Amino acid sequence: MSEPLTLAEAVPLGTVHLQRLLSAAGIRSLVIKGPAFVELGVRRPRQSNDIDLMVAAGDRAVATETLASAGWSIISHWFPPALDDIIYSTTFRHERFPATLDLHHHFSGMLADDAFEHLWSRRVEVVLAGQPVHTVGVPDALIIEALNAIKALARDRRKAAVSRVVESAVPVDVSEVARASETIGSRHTATLLIEGLGGPSATGPVPAGYRRWLRRGARNGGLELVLDILLRAPHQAPRVIWQQLTLSPDIARFWADTHRVPYHSPRQVLWVRIRRALRR
Repeated sequence: MSEPLTLAEAVPLGTVHLQRLLSAAGIRSLVIKGPAFVELGVRRPRQSNDIDLMVAAGDRAVATETLASAGWSIISHWFPPALDDIIYSTTFRHERFPATLDLHHHFSGMLADDAFEHLWSRRVEVVLAGQPVHTVGVPDALIIEALNAIKALARDRRKAAVSRVVESAVPVDVSEVARASETIGSRHTATLLIEGLGGPSATGPVPAGYRRWLRRGARNGGLELVLDILLRAPHQAPRVIWQQLTLSPDIARFWADTHRVPYHSPRQVLWVRIRRALRR
């Protein structure tokens, strides 16, 4: 009987498998973060606990169907499409696979509607588990790494986080990073990165959604999320509330694992979530 895969084995092997699975269905995908960014020299080696793929927003439904047909089930909460720029990925698991998948249809801080197309046009290949996979180019990877580092931080902590990203990455031409950021709508959201590389601050009109991102980043919980639902999709509020109150064991366990809370039952997780929300 074969030994189960470790996470160190599962993440690169699963990345190759899932990108090929989507490609066979005609779906373009880009590997982001994780070991692909280590190969690019954008982050230092460290163990990844999940797989991250990005698809075009218009391919999200077909990608979800493709994954479901291969035994991958959604373990993240459902939110209405009106919140797609806030809830920017869907998490999947497979009962026989030790790593989860985050399927991104958007990335926090990329404010251009056609950001994926620009990322795809600059794609490169790296080798994972002995096989080539598509990922983003180094300038785009550095932007994603910086945006990911600051997505849930308060504004006064973002500069230090970006400095750590710059220190960990290979040298890169700041003008290339600036040009790439313009095309994906990240010139303002990535300005700390560009400044940290020795480039100029962002100038000119700010894009739609920037002020909200500046204030909140990718923090998508608590009362702000409730207000988002009530303002953007009020008719979906009862469905969202009901699903938040009736957690499935899979979703409850996943939430507990990602928030480092010992898991006992869906009811216990629900009470932890309520107490945390009331403290905000």
